[in-house]
Amino acid sequence: MRIQKFYAACAVVAVLAVAGCGDSSDGEPKAQASEVPDRFAVARGEAVGEPGSATPPDWVGEGAVPKGQPDQNGDGKVSIGVITSGDTNDGTYYQSTADAVAYAAGQNDWDYTVQGMVPLTQAVTAAENLCRQRVDMIVIGDAQLAQAVTAASNPICKDTFFYLQGGYGSPEQDATFTQSYDVGLSYAYVAGVAMGAYMKANDITKTGFLSGIAAPFNTTIGKVFAEGVKAQLPNAKVVETYTGDQIDVGKAVEGFNAQVSQGVGAVYPYFGAPTVAVAKKAEEAGIPVLGSPSAFCDSDEASFIGEVIFAPGYYLAPMLDSFAKGELELGVTRNWSLGVDPVPAVHACDDAGDSADAMTDAITQAQVDLNDGKIDLFALAGTE
Repeated sequence: MRIQKFYAACAVVAVLAVAGCGDSSDGEPKAQASEVPDRFAVARGEAVGEPGSATPPDWVGEGAVPKGQPDQNGDGKVSIGVITSGDTNDGTYYQSTADAVAYAAGQNDWDYTVQGMVPLTQAVTAAENLCRQRVDMIVIGDAQLAQAVTAASNPICKDTFFYLQGGYGSPEQDATFTQSYDVGLSYAYVAGVAMGAYMKANDITKTGFLSGIAAPFNTTIGKVFAEGVKAQLPNAKVVETYTGDQIDVGKAVEGFNAQVSQGVGAVYPYFGAPTVAVAKKAEEAGIPVLGSPSAFCDSDEASFIGEVIFAPGYYLAPMLDSFAKGELELGVTRNWSLGVDPVPAVHACDDAGDSADAMTDAITQAQVDLNDGKIDLFALAGTE
């Protein structure tokens, strides 16, 4: 388990990379909170739709704002504790949670603690230990650690707000925690549609879907992605490769090389940490890449024809804004919907060139069809 603590004075420095604070040896002034770029700005945007017609945020449950929020324990300061099952230095998925907390801490003069690589068997203990440190909020960064919400019933945690990034295996909503939830199959399908539109415009007939463990949380995404591709290009071939590891960059690159040998003309790496490494190799090979789970269109590390945004930090950032204002209810689920909310999102990037407009049109239509109930995602995934 990796544990890192940060205090208000150094939170701004930590927001760009989860790292410790130190003195500036070259005499350069440190960035002020207001000067730090907000990488989660897209998540704070307006709901999709014309003014007055956009669907309002979808909250489920009967909740209430705890007394004293954000300083829920009344000790005169605000402290946030984060636990995740993954590496918070992975540059994408798990780091997004740590970065969202770091940004909020810098803006609001909070302290925070980050614990990455928490074993599933230690989730409850990790949460209880944070309560003993008198944190005001515990952020459970992924559903694999969902068992940690049971710590909320421990008297030692009575003044702590529990927030869960929901997903496969999330517990039924009750009064002890609040969660964000999305439907991964929706952006898997639209990602496939975006890829299919690009392939159609560029005479590409075979694409790759590359991921880690061959488990339903990946294989259903791969299956629905393939259906999205074929909605645009019925005769397209989609090569699915599972490396057996979610974070091993070497295995991901090997998997990509294997797909190249099978003649793929584009690739969608569905990973966290390995995404950029695969994208770099693909750029060397002249193979276009659809990137996820973070915003990649403006990446200076590799080229991407599109981005699929669903990393947990993008959902957490607006929730922390509400927490800072003393407006975040406990005991509710925030459902985030593609084509309705700012995130999750699928965008064409400038690097798609002349194909960007075709991709955008296809993305927009697919989102309309999904939200009109014309596409049965669970049937496509074979999970009905």
